[in-house]
Amino acid sequence: MELFRALGALLDGPCGENRLIGHLLELGPVPDEPTHNDLFLFQLYPYASAFLGTDGRMGGEARDRVAGFWRALGTTPPEDPDHLRALLGGYAWLVEAQQRGNGKSAQACRDARHAFLWEHLLSWVLPFLTKLRQIAPPFYREWADTLEALLFGESARLGPPTRRPLALREAKPVPDPRRTDGDSFFNALLSPVRSGLVLTRADLARAARDLGFGLRVGERAYILRSMMSQGPRATLDWLACEAGDWAHLHDRGGTTAPEVADFWTHRVTATGRLLSDLSADIGADLDSELGADVQNG
Repeated sequence: MELFRALGALLDGPCGENRLIGHLLELGPVPDEPTHNDLFLFQLYPYASAFLGTDGRMGGEARDRVAGFWRALGTTPPEDPDHLRALLGGYAWLVEAQQRGNGKSAQACRDARHAFLWEHLLSWVLPFLTKLRQIAPPFYREWADTLEALLFGESARLGPPTRRPLALREAKPVPDPRRTDGDSFFNALLSPVRSGLVLTRADLARAARDLGFGLRVGERAYILRSMMSQGPRATLDWLACEAGDWAHLHDRGGTTAPEVADFWTHRVTATGRLLSDLSADIGADLDSELGADVQNG
């Protein structure tokens, strides 16, 4: 179980200890601090709440849910309980608690371990690892492969969940902007659990280049609104294409965790249909409504 802790520690960035861990795990040279910071502080946040929250932001109910798990076990939650390092360390602790226990206590720890694996790790970490492989240097791509192999072993060892994780069951899909406000639409697009998409700042910069738009620096919602104001139909088409790509990417996760991969695949497929429908219906009415909402929002 030390491997879980070691992989979690590598999320902290370059230092002497992590360079040694990277060498021992044969992951290659640890990237420098600017590369690490751009990746995990600016592009792809290693927090469960960033993937399972209603608006793609860190904190909120998604973080509280992890903290509540530890309180239910009579344990003080760690700082930033939904950070992937804390989650991997917590999972290792549960495995060790099961190994130390006997009889009913060991079974209780196994049940907690099973719940933690599906509710707080496999519910979101596969899309995180998929995006990480797309944008990270080789060291973190190897890191992602190692972690996914570990999680595959755990899911096979403990068995599937009796039902989908709570965060997935409760997640609402992207609302139709023809029936709601623009803020709700944009926020949901940037929430992975609601849209099935994982959109980083780098993705939106790529979209702006592909579409020939001016790129405005700011939060992702601001960038997305700017793109919509410059070309609603082109932006919707680009997003629909991304949704199609993500449907294939999520489907590949079925090998490790088919019970959650199915949710992510269906969710992003539904988002893609909505985006394509909006693009097809972008005539004067929708163009003016969305455009006006973007300008006034």
